[in-house]
Amino acid sequence: MKKIFLLFFFVTCLFDQAYSDNAANHPGFWISGSNGGTGFLAWNIQSNDDGLNFFAGNFLGNSTWGSGDINTSETSFALYANPGGAYVNADRAFSEALPSGSSLTFLLGINLDNGNKGFYLYAGTQCEVFNFNVRSGGNVSSANAMLTPGDGRYDWGGNDAVIEVLISVLTATSFSYTISRTSSAGFQGTLFSGTVSDSTQLLSGLRFYNSGTADGSPQNYLWINSLSGDNNALPVELTSFTGELVWDAVKLNWQTATEVNNYGF
Repeated sequence: MKKIFLLFFFVTCLFDQAYSDNAANHPGFWISGSNGGTGFLAWNIQSNDDGLNFFAGNFLGNSTWGSGDINTSETSFALYANPGGAYVNADRAFSEALPSGSSLTFLLGINLDNGNKGFYLYAGTQCEVFNFNVRSGGNVSSANAMLTPGDGRYDWGGNDAVIEVLISVLTATSFSYTISRTSSAGFQGTLFSGTVSDSTQLLSGLRFYNSGTADGSPQNYLWINSLSGDNNALPVELTSFTGELVWDAVKLNWQTATEVNNYGF
């Protein structure tokens, strides 16, 4: 019986690790060093705000002030930076690098497309391996792959675009991305999707940024919320998992919700 108990404890640790954070986990303020949610290290937020020539920073607010509704409890993360030359970066590292079979999703609220705003994915000391940037439309880029846009129209300004990002780690050296517009107004559908391969390290964190917008109106902010995902290395949904002691060996029995893409499990 002791062997079975230890086995189930180990399996639980494998399956339950998750990544989750949203603005509601930071009641009252969001600053560098804030560490709400699970599965992440603390936020590291830097800007060149001087209160005179450059105005840049971060706060918690209602995304509908300037974009689509991505709120939890009427609150989202927000980044602002104006005029030209101003910048703010909000970095978040994972507590553990994302292994094969894991995923990450989050929401962005975007309206006007002046300046530069978006996110980077980082992979250890390899640094930036993927970028989604909004400037007079939108584009993606990577040092590791040639990336092709989807069929979606950008159509940002005035339509309060809500962007949903899905990152799926395929192997130790590759991941897929899907960036979709899910707004209630304007175009809805996939803007970009594809695969980045030949990464030399696992994904270790991400950076959200805003820089050089025309003014400080909420329509120029980058709104962020609902970071979630898992690092379950088993790409299946288990419907049952049991073990029994047979003589001096432990016999495992399990069933999955589907036999499709279960990699032999």
